[in-house]
Amino acid sequence: MSEKEAGFVREVRGDQASFFLRKGTSLSFGQIVRIESGSKSFYARVVDARSASTLKTDEQLREAEGKESFGPYSSYRHVDAVLFLERDAKKVRTPTFNPDYRDKVYVASPDDCSVLKLAGELEIGHLRSGEQVLGSVGIDVETIPRMMGMFGMTGSGKTNTELILNARVIDNSPKTVGLIFDFAGQLLEGKEIKPQRGLRDHPLFHSKVRYYSAREGKMLVGLRTLHPEKLLTIFPEIGPPQYKLAKKLYEKLGKVWIEESREAYGVEGYAGVGKIAGYKNKTVIEALMLKLTHLSPALFPPNDYCFIEEVTQNVSKGITCLIDISGISFEEQHDITCLTASSVALHYKRMWEGNYEEWQKLPTLLITLEEAHEFLDPNRPKNIFSDIALTYRKYRVGLNAVTPRPSRINPDVFAELWTKVIMKTELRRDRAYLTENTPYLEYSDTEIKMLDVGEALIVSEPKIRFAVPIKVVHYPEHLDEREKVDYKLPQSRALSEMDEKLRRLRQAGEGLDRE
Repeated sequence: MSEKEAGFVREVRGDQASFFLRKGTSLSFGQIVRIESGSKSFYARVVDARSASTLKTDEQLREAEGKESFGPYSSYRHVDAVLFLERDAKKVRTPTFNPDYRDKVYVASPDDCSVLKLAGELEIGHLRSGEQVLGSVGIDVETIPRMMGMFGMTGSGKTNTELILNARVIDNSPKTVGLIFDFAGQLLEGKEIKPQRGLRDHPLFHSKVRYYSAREGKMLVGLRTLHPEKLLTIFPEIGPPQYKLAKKLYEKLGKVWIEESREAYGVEGYAGVGKIAGYKNKTVIEALMLKLTHLSPALFPPNDYCFIEEVTQNVSKGITCLIDISGISFEEQHDITCLTASSVALHYKRMWEGNYEEWQKLPTLLITLEEAHEFLDPNRPKNIFSDIALTYRKYRVGLNAVTPRPSRINPDVFAELWTKVIMKTELRRDRAYLTENTPYLEYSDTEIKMLDVGEALIVSEPKIRFAVPIKVVHYPEHLDEREKVDYKLPQSRALSEMDEKLRRLRQAGEGLDRE
């Protein structure tokens, strides 16, 4: 193993080690180093650095002005790092002790990657060590139901990260499957990716992906498929009296209850609806009818067709569904997103409860929710996504909450996101929320602010118990590599053999013409 000595330990307090950096050595924030201490090795992340001088002020001035030189030891560079792993001959574990003064510090090498055990079935990126990238970093399939979040400001590289993660999910089908809600319409074509390549360019797109777009008029939920229970999914703020009224109307009118209730309300007002249901509370009737008239006729036509049934069937078969909801109002996006996610998640739950053997055959599901802060805001009524994050782990349903505004996610939900992929974030409030509510990020505020486009920190408990600096795989490069692997055509017969066959066929054809 090629060793590059970075410096030596100056002081250790608790989980923080300080060391002097050798001349000519440079480290970056987040970089992983190894400290050799007798029979033990310690791994640590760089969290701070400073430069200082050993000279008095007047000596510094003379040196700066070029009047006097004080030699190579007149200045030094001091680095702070946080210990996260201890290794001896028997095992690797969280540090139980700490290094000693003058223990040597080394830059992490490719050999150290195997010790850190960062590789996973769903590769996201590579360990970043200064300007170098080392071994693979990824999450395992079993991590998906423990929920995850993807955070970063606009332009930080979130779209590319979404693409590479979902590409891995598609690659791993039928073991894994995705349900993707694309709010900006970027993921199909890979807008803003250079060179431009999206999920439609994935070699398995036509066999393992289905695309639904509101702009194509195929994303329809017939009013006659909306039972009263589904109203709670669209309108979680509905109270018991409104729900009770909806059930009465459904009992009286059947699956056309919304259409006929609307018609009665349009002709006779609340009294017409009350007459059908045998109900007189004007306030409750008008509150319910306000919600029923809210449903967009462009997405909720008066028929029995519901595209969500097809989505549920496809997901069950391991076919990833990309739901493009760009170009419609946020209220419409909210309705479609909540209804679709609820249907698919409830299918998994019911299978677990009623047919466990068949449930075991279902692929592990990852739901990608863009603009997650709009659905998981603590100031809004809880919806299906809160339920998924808090209670659906045992059903193998996972949520990937994607947002540039992590500080607007409900703290209870945020605590359940065991995997976090954190990209460049400049807003102080969001950085503070990330570092204060994520294990192992206590000292990473500056690092998060200074991340470059396409760089990230990843924490994925229980496997990855420290903040790993990564370079995210560039999605177009992944496609190029995948095509090299997947598209090997079978050996063709010799061209001479094929030419001879063509010659015989031509001769036979000419003979028929003469006859």
